Amino acid sequence: MAADLGFERLEFMVAWWLRAVSLFNVLCVIAWVAWAWPRSAWLAVVGVVLFMLAGRLWLGLQFWVMQIFKRRLGLPVASRDAVLRAWNAETQESMHQFAWQIPWREWEVGDHLPPDAQGRCGVVLVHGWMCNRAVWTQTMLQLRAQNIPYVAVSLPMLLHGIATARPTVEAAVRRLHEATGVAPLLVGHSMGGLVLRDWLRSLPAGSGLVPHAAITIGTPHHGSPLAMCVLGTNVKEMRPGSAWLAQLRSDEAETGSAFSRVRWHCVFSDCDNVVFPESTSQLANGEPHLLAGYAHVQMLGAPRLWALIESQLPFAARVRC
Repeated sequence: MAADLGFERLEFMVAWWLRAVSLFNVLCVIAWVAWAWPRSAWLAVVGVVLFMLAGRLWLGLQFWVMQIFKRRLGLPVASRDAVLRAWNAETQESMHQFAWQIPWREWEVGDHLPPDAQGRCGVVLVHGWMCNRAVWTQTMLQLRAQNIPYVAVSLPMLLHGIATARPTVEAAVRRLHEATGVAPLLVGHSMGGLVLRDWLRSLPAGSGLVPHAAITIGTPHHGSPLAMCVLGTNVKEMRPGSAWLAQLRSDEAETGSAFSRVRWHCVFSDCDNVVFPESTSQLANGEPHLLAGYAHVQMLGAPRLWALIESQLPFAARVRC
C-alpha cells in the first residue's frame, strides 16, 4: 500500500486525517444542536458538554486500564493523586497536539541545519503512532535556541508496517550527517523508538551512520497491551509477543549489529497511559530514566527529558546563536 500511494502523499496523511476528524466533530456538534435545540435547550447543551468531555473520558479509561493491569500483575502502581494529575495534564496536552499542532502546524518550525554545523553532533527526532513532526515543536524550539542542528521527520505511514518508515529515517540521518559530518543522536517517542531500532537493523556492518547514543521515550520495546485494542499493521507489530518484535530482537542479537553499538537511554513513566507496565519501555542493555508522574505525550515536555538530550550532545554541539 505504501508503494501504491507514494511516500509524498503518505507523509501528510496523519495531518489530513486529523483535519477531517476535526471537521467531522464540528459538523456533528452543529447537527446535534440543530436537532436538539428546538426540542430542549438543556438537551442540546448537555449533549455538547458530553461531546466535549469524550476525549477526557477516553483518556481516563486508559489510565484506569493501566492501573488495573498493573495491579493484576502484582506490580507497584502510582498514587491516585499522581494519576489524576497526569490525566488532567494529558487531556490538555492531547487537545493541544491532536486538535491543533499535529493537524495544522506540522511545519510551523522547520529543520535546523546552520552553516556552522560541520563537526557538531545533531539530533534526529522521530515521532510516534498517529503523530507527525509537530509533536516535537517544543523540543525543536529548544534545539534552535542553542543552535543545535536537527531534523524532525514526518513518517510516511498511517497503519502501515513499521518498516515503511526506513527510507524516511535513512534520508533524515544522511541529511544531518552530510551537514555535520557526525552521526546524529537519535530520539524517538513511542512507536518512534521501534522505528529507530528497525532502521538500525537495516544498516550494513560497519556503517558510519550508527549513532553513539539513542533515546527512546515511552517506547513499547516489548509491546503494549493497548495495542490489542486497535487495528493496523504497525499496531499488530507492537502487540506483546508479536512475531515482528521477536524477529527484531533476533536480528539485534547478531554479532556486530548496529543495535549493539549504540548506547541506549530508555525514558519511561509510572503514569504512562499508553505503554505499560514500565518494564515494556526498557531494554536490557539500556540505561533507564524514570519520569515519575508523567503521561504518555506529556513526557515530551518534561524538563528532565530535555536535560537528558542535552547531556548526550558534546558541548561543542551547543553554540548559542
